[in-house]
Amino acid sequence: MEEPPSAPAPPAPKTITLPSGLKYYDSKIGDGLEAEEGKTVQFQWVLRRSNGYFVDASSNYNNEPFIYKVGNLRKVIAGVDEGIRGMRVGGVRRLLIPPELAFTQGVGDDKPGPMPSDFGPRRQISTRQDKEQWYVELQLVKVR
Repeated sequence: MEEPPSAPAPPAPKTITLPSGLKYYDSKIGDGLEAEEGKTVQFQWVLRRSNGYFVDASSNYNNEPFIYKVGNLRKVIAGVDEGIRGMRVGGVRRLLIPPELAFTQGVGDDKPGPMPSDFGPRRQISTRQDKEQWYVELQLVKVR
């Protein structure tokens, strides 16, 4: 008896590598307004170490979105600022951020984020900030 044909495998997501070394792919393409320089954006986020270990997420803060104006590197790490550009509301993008675009200014309340508020997640960042890549998943909620 012959095996029935199997369903075709879903296409692998297309990973894009930018000149800075930031890598990303869109797991869901949004259809709303686009995040671009000078626009205020709101997004949900999940932060993981390069090995996939969970560090923190906006879901730990009552799903309070991270809000900033695109281009303001005093508020957000460079990798997130670069990676969110071109996203549309409703989209989900996964970023692999090299250390030089991540937490270069350290950790703390006055440092670029998204920044965990608890000691444990901050310690995970501070002990690896200059040697580890970071996965950040963004879901763009609003652009104005």
